[in-house]
Amino acid sequence: MRRKSHKNQVKRDAAKVITGMLLGSVFGAAVGLLMAPASGEETRRKIEGKAIGVQEKMKTVAGNVESRARELAENVSDKVGSVKESVSQRRKAASAEG
Repeated sequence: MRRKSHKNQVKRDAAKVITGMLLGSVFGAAVGLLMAPASGEETRRKIEGKAIGVQEKMKTVAGNVESRARELAENVSDKVGSVKESVSQRRKAASAEG
């Protein structure tokens, strides 16, 4: 019985923390918008410009990651080919000895 009580208390405490965080976020956003030195239209333009900038950076990063992944795949493929060749040569040498 004590375990259920403890679990319920933990759930209530977590709910209180989450509620506090949500209310704090809403309150903070409202105060930020009310106290902002720029107009809403100007703020939206700035946000849009930054969002476009982030989008462009993400495209560049995605391209770099894709390029690097291809390079790594080629390197792995080359190394696998080298290992296969080495194993093949060793098998031939072993069968020639035996």
